[in-house]
Amino acid sequence: MTTALYVVAYTVLSTAGVLLLRSALRNTDPLSAGGIRAILREPLFSLGFVLYAASFATWLLALRRYEVSRIYPVFVGAAYCAVVAGGALILGEALTASRVAGIVVILAGIALVLR
Repeated sequence: MTTALYVVAYTVLSTAGVLLLRSALRNTDPLSAGGIRAILREPLFSLGFVLYAASFATWLLALRRYEVSRIYPVFVGAAYCAVVAGGALILGEALTASRVAGIVVILAGIALVLR
């Protein structure tokens, strides 16, 4: 598997997991009575948890193969950019000019790290 495939797999799995977890938690208070039981019965939470766990497994596979100082910033940066975009597109969260600027800076940083 190439670096790009690891990054894409991690980013898709992690982003999907985070967005599903956020969706599941949107109308549930985990600290209320019965809140944890309600969350654990929520299918979106279960699927999000599985996808996020799969992203962690992908991270471990990549960590075996690549230098941590190179792959960690790429994985985290790509996932951050994808979560911001997914939050805006799927969850209706604000996509401000400063967030877009941050994504541009992160993508530039990823390009530099991969050189």
